[in-house]
Amino acid sequence: MKTFISLAVTSSLTMFISAFAFAKSASQGEGIVTLGGEVVDSACGLELSSIDQTIEMPPEPVGRLLRNTRGADHPFQLRLVNCTLSRPDPSRPGASLPDWKHMQVTFEGPTDRAGLSFAVFGGSQGVALHIVDSAGQESIPGQRMDPRPLAEGDMTLNYRFFLVGNGLPLAVGAHSAAVRFKLEYF
Repeated sequence: MKTFISLAVTSSLTMFISAFAFAKSASQGEGIVTLGGEVVDSACGLELSSIDQTIEMPPEPVGRLLRNTRGADHPFQLRLVNCTLSRPDPSRPGASLPDWKHMQVTFEGPTDRAGLSFAVFGGSQGVALHIVDSAGQESIPGQRMDPRPLAEGDMTLNYRFFLVGNGLPLAVGAHSAAVRFKLEYF
């Protein structure tokens, strides 16, 4: 079985600007660029290599899944950069809001195993994707993980994922999954 896992950020806590270009068909060299976006309050930036990750898993032998009831671990990271705990109040120059103290991660995507794991799609059958953090906390799709203390500077959040059985008979084949994550600071 061959697996591709894709992680993409859908955080409302980062600056998002989309650009659309429209050109008049009658005149070349002219056009309009419309920019829309949102500026939001965020304690950290997200390292670009953490935003969109594609992780290719090597083939997983059916025998290992049957013996161990789960597949091999595959680590991945989210790197937070330039974290600052202080929060100036934009509506009152010189004033501050309460400092950032914690952050939470939520992984989202199609579910399997009665909502406990992430669904995989493709030719294989009988497996789901499970995510666990470095402390062993399991990610439940769409639910916030436990808060983590926020620190100044850079932080690395370590996770691992693996395949688990979903109760259906195992069938070999390629599969893929897409999981989004959201970062919240408070």
